[in-house]
Amino acid sequence: MKFFFEYLKIIHNLYIKNRCFIKRKSYSQDGEDKILKEIFKNKSSGVYVDVGCYHPIELSNTALLYDKGWNGINIDISEYSIKLFNFLKPDDINLNLAVSNTNGYTNIFYQKELSKISTIDKQKSLKIFQGKINTKKIVCKTLTDIIDDTIYKGKKINFLNIDAEGHDLKVLQSLNFDEYSPDVVCVEIFPDQGNFDSFDLKNTAEYKFLRDKNYELYWSGFFSHIFKLV
Repeated sequence: MKFFFEYLKIIHNLYIKNRCFIKRKSYSQDGEDKILKEIFKNKSSGVYVDVGCYHPIELSNTALLYDKGWNGINIDISEYSIKLFNFLKPDDINLNLAVSNTNGYTNIFYQKELSKISTIDKQKSLKIFQGKINTKKIVCKTLTDIIDDTIYKGKKINFLNIDAEGHDLKVLQSLNFDEYSPDVVCVEIFPDQGNFDSFDLKNTAEYKFLRDKNYELYWSGFFSHIFKLV
């Protein structure tokens, strides 16, 4: 009976709430996927890795690529998010894990089972959550180890998407760029205190890290920024 109601809940989310059967020109929050479609216009298939994937279509930067024929790895700290991916994208690799620069266990800080702002960054949770904050343990791995444990070990990663709610730099640091150098990286970068008036993207640790890895800024949205390998 529990499985049945969980199944109905997934069906409601995907088919009624989000109308997953309707193909769209864009799924992203700020049109990131339209920029990616242009970058990869001559590539009918490819491999993506989506860290903090959240939802298979809602606010997704990889759904348009999936519609085009791409596949890859989707990773999220929400178990429910991964259930949605397993249902709608069973031919992808969908993992309920945390990603950081060390392996082991870490805490999740969340308020709902499906939320865009769940995080493993305690300070971030204290800033953005109001009311009770739930916590639980989750397995934590480096991005390199995660990829190495899949069929994509040693293969070319065309697109890396990172939306890790304050943990984005550590996700970047967890990837061996000598082994895996994605053609394109989209990462969420924004000021800690939310003050965009004095925000200088080029002074952020994430920007400097990617520049050191031979990436150039290609496009900027409100939160997300797309970098291309030089």
